[in-house]
Amino acid sequence: MVCVAVDLMGGDTPVEDRFNAVLKFARKNPAVDLLVFVAAPFAQQLKQKAGQLPDNWVTEVCVSQIMMSESPLAALRNKQDSSLSMAIKAIQENRADAVLSAGNTGALVAFAKYWLKLMRPIERPALATVLPGQPKPTLLLDVGASLEYRAQDFYNLAELGVQMAPRLIPGLKNPEVALLNVGTEHIKGHDTIQQADHLLQQSPHNYSGFCEGSDLFNGRYDVICCDGFVGNITLKACEGLIKSIQHQNRRLGWRRWIPGFKTVNLNPAQYNGALLLGLDGLVVKSHGHSGADAFFHALQRTTNYVNTFKVAR
Repeated sequence: MVCVAVDLMGGDTPVEDRFNAVLKFARKNPAVDLLVFVAAPFAQQLKQKAGQLPDNWVTEVCVSQIMMSESPLAALRNKQDSSLSMAIKAIQENRADAVLSAGNTGALVAFAKYWLKLMRPIERPALATVLPGQPKPTLLLDVGASLEYRAQDFYNLAELGVQMAPRLIPGLKNPEVALLNVGTEHIKGHDTIQQADHLLQQSPHNYSGFCEGSDLFNGRYDVICCDGFVGNITLKACEGLIKSIQHQNRRLGWRRWIPGFKTVNLNPAQYNGALLLGLDGLVVKSHGHSGADAFFHALQRTTNYVNTFKVAR
């Protein structure tokens, strides 16, 4: 049995959206156990829904929840009894194989580092996602865990990406890695990215230098590295573009706009769920604005991560 801990309280959308997603997932996947962490006020509402809950659903009631605008440091100090904290602690206690939350990213990273062990020499865990490129996918990291990086952090990030990419992209060997920059020339970029480039040129990794945003989806590189500030903006810009395309589709229809696109899967919800790498446990971050459909897909992704990494309870 796979067991996933879910922080139901974290996110920008109504908690009922995530509840409906978890309920749908639980009914469709009876072989997956779900530890669902909620704050006391919502637990009262759950009592009214007790008859709807399947056997693979266990509710864990917590004292508090972490708001999206809350300081991660303040949350770490004052809310170790929160739904997010207790959900991550379930991994440390070997009660769950993975955790999923749509909550405060900074707090998620802080509690993950508090309850779980870092992989050496990683000092900063990184959020990673697999981009559906052509002719092959690309692992992009960091997409929001740490906003500022030193040159050595970029080196460690590339090393982490090279190590994890073959697990996340089937059939990949000797991953080719690049640093995301404003140009491909070695003189481009700020001092830190140039120092990182110099370090990686001397590394044993299959390092190809700088790449640009236009390389994100063309499959040219297996691993693309950037700091969390750049990565998060990049990812959300891509999501915004897809939403604009979807809007044009609804307004004009594929045949009147770009006929060839009608066969392309342009639903970003199906790619929801970034994996926090660099820890000895599986922590998955769902988009804060995830609706029921996106959170359902994030649960599916989390279960796939457990099976991929073969984490034993």
